[in-house]
Amino acid sequence: MTATKNKKKYALALSVLGAIVGFGGFWYVAAAPGLPFVPQQKSVSVMFLGDIMLDRKVAKMAAARGVDSLFASSTELFTQTDLRVANLEGAVTDNASIAQVDNTVLRFTFDPALAKQVLTSLNLSAVSLANNHAYDFGKSGYAQSREYLSEWGIGAFGHPYNTAGHLSTKLTARGKTICLVGFMQLYVTGTSTVTSEIQTLRPECDKIVVFPHWGDEYTHEPTGSQVAAAHAFIDAGADMVVGAHPHVVQPLEIYRGKPIVYSLGNAMFDQNFSWDTTHGLAVRLDFYPNKTDLTFIPLTIEDERLRVATGAARDRVLGQVGVAVATVTLP
Repeated sequence: MTATKNKKKYALALSVLGAIVGFGGFWYVAAAPGLPFVPQQKSVSVMFLGDIMLDRKVAKMAAARGVDSLFASSTELFTQTDLRVANLEGAVTDNASIAQVDNTVLRFTFDPALAKQVLTSLNLSAVSLANNHAYDFGKSGYAQSREYLSEWGIGAFGHPYNTAGHLSTKLTARGKTICLVGFMQLYVTGTSTVTSEIQTLRPECDKIVVFPHWGDEYTHEPTGSQVAAAHAFIDAGADMVVGAHPHVVQPLEIYRGKPIVYSLGNAMFDQNFSWDTTHGLAVRLDFYPNKTDLTFIPLTIEDERLRVATGAARDRVLGQVGVAVATVTLP
């Protein structure tokens, strides 16, 4: 089934679902007629965000206005879930920035002091390094990134060449183990290393989420290779696939009862040349013993400031996902 057909199919199917309302760490669901609402304690919640880039104009604006200005309007995203995960689109190294001198050179290094302040203030639990910029300063830059992240208590997973030993990390919350697996499709198209990692991890994890870096930039529909890889990951035992790299939002697909969000778009970038590159998506997952809730949160990046989108912008992003309501419940 193509992604376009999926988008239409699930927009129709999900339009009959009602949104679920959250208060004080509980999700409330309707009880039998005549009875009050019954609070249902959540199992574990994870927030996924797309590409975070902290070089070039983003770094310049942080220096000019203060680091806190980047995410000051979106702090609620990083305080209301047990775990938080994003794609880190660059290397954290001691090298001087090249992109701030010449923005046509697409090699990103994040100043360690800036990266530490941003990533720790966002309470990020883990970041993916399975992307085409994690090796911008070679093996040493990738190794230095992992060292800094470890020092800051942030998990790292994924490798630009899908190298075994660097693919996954495990997070724990509320007695549950959430395993994250990175996949970089741009350099190595085969999925066997990642599917083997999923199969190895399966007995040790309550949930497995694959975070691929894939597809064509600035396109709203996933490629055939994205679809094939996503299905392979679910077939191997993954519980969800959530992707990045296109810099724009791509649709939701449900495959064998498991969600695939092909692209989250940007979470912090200086790609101010189009509406689509300045509007991304966060996805909150609430894993219960017998169901999974997905909550889609549209985002706006305006002048290198991230905030939750509202009004027409919110509706437009949800339309790109292919859902008519913000919260979707899966068995």
